[in-house]
Amino acid sequence: MKTAKALAGALALLVLCLAAGCGKTPAPTPAPSEAPPTAPAAVLTQAPPAEEELVYVPTYEVYPPSMNPGLVNLPVERPDGVWFIRYVEEDGEIHYPIMHGGRDAADPVTVLGFDPDTFPTGMCFLEEGRIWLGLWMGDQETQIWEYALRELSLETGEVLRELSFPEENGTLFGLFDLPDGSLGIYSAGGRRRLFRLEANETFTELPFPQDEEKPSQVTFLGAAGSGLKPGECMAYDLDGLFAFVPETGERRELTRWAEQGIRAGSLTPLGMYDGIVRLIDYGYGEYVTLTPTPRSQVPVRQELTLSCLTADAEVAKAVQDFNRRSGEWYVTIRDYSEGQPFTRDVLDRAITAMNLDIVNGNMPDLLSVQDGVPFKSWAEKGFLRDLSPWLEAEGLELLPQLRRAGTVDGKLLTVCGSFSVLTAAGRQDVIGEPERWTAAEASALAASLPNCAGVFPGSMTREKYLDLLDSYLEGYLDWDAGTASFDGPGFRDVLAFAASLPTGESGEIPTEAEIMQGFALADAAAAEIMQGRALIDAVTVTSVRDWQLWDLTYMGELVCPGLPASDGVGSLIQMRAPMAVSAVSAHPEGACAFLRSLLDEKTQAAYTDRFPSLEAAFEAHLAEAMREPTAEEGYRNTVIFSVTVRMEDVLVHAWDGPEGERIPRSIVQWYDASSALVREEPLYAMSGEQRDRLLALLDSAARSTVCDQVIAGIVREEAGAFFAGQRSAEEVSGRIQHRAELYLAEQR
Repeated sequence: MKTAKALAGALALLVLCLAAGCGKTPAPTPAPSEAPPTAPAAVLTQAPPAEEELVYVPTYEVYPPSMNPGLVNLPVERPDGVWFIRYVEEDGEIHYPIMHGGRDAADPVTVLGFDPDTFPTGMCFLEEGRIWLGLWMGDQETQIWEYALRELSLETGEVLRELSFPEENGTLFGLFDLPDGSLGIYSAGGRRRLFRLEANETFTELPFPQDEEKPSQVTFLGAAGSGLKPGECMAYDLDGLFAFVPETGERRELTRWAEQGIRAGSLTPLGMYDGIVRLIDYGYGEYVTLTPTPRSQVPVRQELTLSCLTADAEVAKAVQDFNRRSGEWYVTIRDYSEGQPFTRDVLDRAITAMNLDIVNGNMPDLLSVQDGVPFKSWAEKGFLRDLSPWLEAEGLELLPQLRRAGTVDGKLLTVCGSFSVLTAAGRQDVIGEPERWTAAEASALAASLPNCAGVFPGSMTREKYLDLLDSYLEGYLDWDAGTASFDGPGFRDVLAFAASLPTGESGEIPTEAEIMQGFALADAAAAEIMQGRALIDAVTVTSVRDWQLWDLTYMGELVCPGLPASDGVGSLIQMRAPMAVSAVSAHPEGACAFLRSLLDEKTQAAYTDRFPSLEAAFEAHLAEAMREPTAEEGYRNTVIFSVTVRMEDVLVHAWDGPEGERIPRSIVQWYDASSALVREEPLYAMSGEQRDRLLALLDSAARSTVCDQVIAGIVREEAGAFFAGQRSAEEVSGRIQHRAELYLAEQR
């Protein structure tokens, strides 16, 4: 039987759907997020002259806890406060009353109640104290629903009209006012549709204002706002705010979210009155108001371009944060993958297109130096700006490991806000204390330990090893001399080591079955590592606390020699959203302002789940990890299901141990695939010995993970003949050497 809680889940999904938003002009200047609440700009109650274009200027202020989405659903803000729906459980049943509170939804009172089989999905306020409600009515057990519109008096609760919304019109989602004063209704179910309620109580379908080439969810705001032309309504989608004509579906773009640092997926509309659009951005925990303002009164921000192979989450978040805070600049992303799933073929095409643009002089202001870009080639050609003078002028001290990883020919060419470390980890009591591994040394040690299953646990396949090896190929290249070292015995050992690993599926996008198999292999790998049956496993250490958790996983015996390769390099610096500045940028001060946004004190302090890039922030992280907690603070409980799947309990637990006993920072638990607890350990403050081992790991990370995808492609293509038994290791390494040196010569 479906329970009331299941219905609550269905409504929560509905709320999410409603909350999401499913020739360029200079962007208006946003007020900074850090600013205290201010009164909104002067309200425009009458449209200015037609020749004066209006733009919508955002301001931000922190929203109070009473507006938490767990308490406030489908909110509508009006001059008299906020109206919203709340889930209320009574006698084991969930009800969905409409409530009314102050502007911050504080001290709400119930205005209208409904039985458990009825809940509202939209509100549209009318004159004279009337309201239209969109309702779902049905049976929780069968999950069969009917949809209705109900007009009623807010003062008395009297139902003035009730109309059935035909099932063939789709699932009723929301209501809003149309320019002619009639009611607009939008629905879903196969496709999103738009209707008008006619005077004769029938429904007329209207053109849906959506770009057919980019189907995205639309959220409708209504027609009661200044800045609209006669006959227009206002709505927003994933791209931005727009006006549209209901009769024709014709759109007029008003504001692009990307330029303002707003992500439609985290927005909940509050509606629009006095001409001002009001939203909640739950991603930032802020009110957003968009005030129509004559363009002549809005300072102009200059555009910066940022090229990337793919606009991954790290890049998108960095740009979003900058655009939200900057008063002088905004960044637009040039995504060479064009939003496609990032397969190897897409990567190859993106690199080719990016390279063509750059060598042909179509340089952006900023470049995202993601894994796979021909970074060293650009450096050799002088395309990138030395950032050392700027850092010195700003008084910023990067960690020396990051400075070393981002330096080419004595010039610092890349900067990032945070980083992690790619390595391979093992137990000291099993493998000793090697600073790094060659493939031959790792294989020899595996052979000398008869109780070991192998160098890696069963989760490591040949394909995964080759993917990791991509980041190590830079060590076989000498860009200055134009030479390579793939034809030596060390790289032939790497080929032999890869051939000894089991093969696995190398599909770019894993199936659900492959994902579940990966989880099972991770659980088995964790058991092999903890019990000493495998030598090492590839890991990514993301933060000071993460290193402590890995050390606890490895029984306090963690050593990190890195991946078995042949160039004497162990661990690698993995920069998060590494950025370079074009040497020919017309706006170097703007590009450096973007880099500064990654390195300001507030941003660096926020990197609690990764290593920050500045020395001062990193030292603060170390000091916090080494601080002994007090009994009053308690501890946080951490649950680890496997090495790769970690979930943390955010609650703080009271300390109830003996007085004077050392207090843990966390209690760490390991579970097997059947959810049975197999191990539990306290995690204490970091010791001086642990700090020294972490610093040694960072010092051993001699290079970054940035790799040249052309070289990686050559290695993969030629190595396939060795794995298939068609050529010897000597023949294959020689062919790789020849092709690599030809490529290096072309780039000089």
